[in-house]
Amino acid sequence: MNPPDRKPASGAAVPVGQADSDPIAGGHPWSVAQRATMARLVDLMIPASADGRMPAASMLGLYDDLAGLPADAIDTLGQGLEQLDANARAAHGQGFAALDAAAALALAEAIRAEAPRFANLFTMHTAARYYQHDRVLPLIGLEPRPPWPQGNVVKDGDWGLLEPVRRRAKFYREV
Repeated sequence: MNPPDRKPASGAAVPVGQADSDPIAGGHPWSVAQRATMARLVDLMIPASADGRMPAASMLGLYDDLAGLPADAIDTLGQGLEQLDANARAAHGQGFAALDAAAALALAEAIRAEAPRFANLFTMHTAARYYQHDRVLPLIGLEPRPPWPQGNVVKDGDWGLLEPVRRRAKFYREV
């Protein structure tokens, strides 16, 4: 059940900065406007390839599920998206998602100086999520699978290098 001051998560309009559903109940913690800003921003970072072979980052829903992101990273990203959208509204009279490429890119570059933690988190998580996505992995020549349990082949090394460690006296207490 949604709190009385929120609309249902059915795509209805939600005020900027207000999540469209309760994150504790399994909804998304970012507002519709924040998610639209994120979709525009990820496409500025990773657009579709000219030949259409590689998908645009927004086509993969990289931030639809925020599992694995620490709560402070979710908050920092959400605040940065809100700030980016507010900057767009102040400078251009419309939200970041509606801006043309040149205006959106200029604001994205400016936020790097204004909110470096946001910019760093965004860049790191977007690249990681894109290049680990099941649709992208085969396009870059990798199987869309976790490295375990199948594992990756690791060449045997020189185990003799561990001999000095094996000869060393114990420096811990048995319990």
